[in-house]
Amino acid sequence: MESKIIRLENSYQHYDWGTDSDIAKILAISAPAGNLPLAELWVGAHPNLPSFAVEYNLALDQVIEQNPQAILGEHCQLMANKLPYLFKILSAKQALSIQVHPSKAQAEIGFKLEQQAGIKTTDKNCNYKDDNHKPELIYALTNFSAMAGFRPVQQMAQALAKLNVELFTPWCNKLLVATEQSESTQQQIVEEFYAWLLYLEQEPLELACAQAVANAKKLAETDVELYWVAELYRIYGVDSGIFFPLILNLIVLQPGQAIFLGAGCPHAYLQGTGIEVMANSDNVLRGGLTQKFMDRQELIKVTRYDSAANNIQVQQLSRGEREHTFDVPVPDFQLQLLNLVDDEFVCGQSGSAELYFVVKGCVQIDGQNFTNGQAFLLPASADGLTLSGTASVARVYTQLHLN
Repeated sequence: MESKIIRLENSYQHYDWGTDSDIAKILAISAPAGNLPLAELWVGAHPNLPSFAVEYNLALDQVIEQNPQAILGEHCQLMANKLPYLFKILSAKQALSIQVHPSKAQAEIGFKLEQQAGIKTTDKNCNYKDDNHKPELIYALTNFSAMAGFRPVQQMAQALAKLNVELFTPWCNKLLVATEQSESTQQQIVEEFYAWLLYLEQEPLELACAQAVANAKKLAETDVELYWVAELYRIYGVDSGIFFPLILNLIVLQPGQAIFLGAGCPHAYLQGTGIEVMANSDNVLRGGLTQKFMDRQELIKVTRYDSAANNIQVQQLSRGEREHTFDVPVPDFQLQLLNLVDDEFVCGQSGSAELYFVVKGCVQIDGQNFTNGQAFLLPASADGLTLSGTASVARVYTQLHLN
């Protein structure tokens, strides 16, 4: 294989929750023909929708399979001979399902047990499609609303009390009492409440939803938390997930801000467009706002209730910053944003494959031009090339080979 960059052509996922054309508008590129929603633009080697390697006339995952060492580097076996990350532009007009992702150890055990039980990865009741974890980072290109991580117990109790739902009153009292108790006791109460809500039977759930939405609508114009309760009910109807804007931290990212979501952290994206980077995995345990399979028992087990997993830190890209690397506490992927102004950047310093996506502007590398919405993969064997131009560029790389 020659040591050269790999130009990528990328495709959209047309999930129902996607916006009509926001990705194309933000990137200032042409939208594909048709009326399907443009929910996600995938860039990478995921087998469900791999990028197309133009020079090789092959899907990127096939190119890597044929040339793992040249593309991923001499430590390619540490990456199972696969690109260890996936890059997306995600654009949501309405809320996605509430999700939790397992840790690496949980995924390895869960995948093995399901395989032994004869559960196929294509089965609806499959929790573990692979043996990997799925940490992720979302970087806002527009105002981006999300809910992530359990609130502190006092805040949770105060938020739930605003609904004036009779069924929640004993839990509000328990959560308030727990405020004065140890962190382990607080975690236990949150887990008990979470499990109770997930297993709530249909009749009391319908009553709770009716009371909550009636009260939420009265104050929705002035209270963003109650707005989301009413809005989620409008979209999903009777679903325990409509209460999660009061249970999880409600976050509104401004363009240039990002959050990292690790294993065990319950979360859902609500609205907006952003860059999402994640480890190469399909392992998702759903917790509401979905018609898909929900394994409540496994979900409760995989969810983390400690403050370390649920304290969501908003990261900020400074204006005018030439290079910014976000804090990603896993080796699978790192995200760096480059803001070049008639400037140069030396690529290939990571020791493995690097993915580049032009958000805005135009750059040149190895005699080729790349502009808005275009991407390329720099193989490990092609280090030392210089990227030049005026553009905002996302760079993704891995540190798995350094561990």
